[in-house]
Amino acid sequence: MSHQLVYYSRNTVPDGDRAMLTNLREIVSASQRNNSHNGITGFLIFDKTWFVQILEGDRSKVTETYNRIARDTRHATATIMSVRDVEGRLFPNWTMGGAMRTPEMQEVYLQHGIGSEMNPATLKSVQVVALALDLQAFEQAKRQGQRLAS
Repeated sequence: MSHQLVYYSRNTVPDGDRAMLTNLREIVSASQRNNSHNGITGFLIFDKTWFVQILEGDRSKVTETYNRIARDTRHATATIMSVRDVEGRLFPNWTMGGAMRTPEMQEVYLQHGIGSEMNPATLKSVQVVALALDLQAFEQAKRQGQRLAS
């Protein structure tokens, strides 16, 4: 049995694509270090306005991780969408997989009824989890395609 928490928050990383990408890379690599130490896996979806994240692992570690994230100044108004026990992890191989929304992924978002603007407040956690699974599959297919091409 694993514990899963889904939350969203407003991105307060300074604007400008390069600064944002640099900051987000730092966030993801720090997450990966901390998460691997705490046995946390999950997935992070983000655009210029929002972070939406799924955390999975031991209940106390998930709670501790969320509380640390909620204090981070690079985002604001962290809001929990759902907390539940799950049979097994949906993202077992990702200390923190992540997908910044790009035009090539637009189709994946549209399949989940998410148009030009993502507004997590209007989404249900099951939609977020389904989107994350599809984005993970999209990323894996892209990487395999790159390996085949080289």
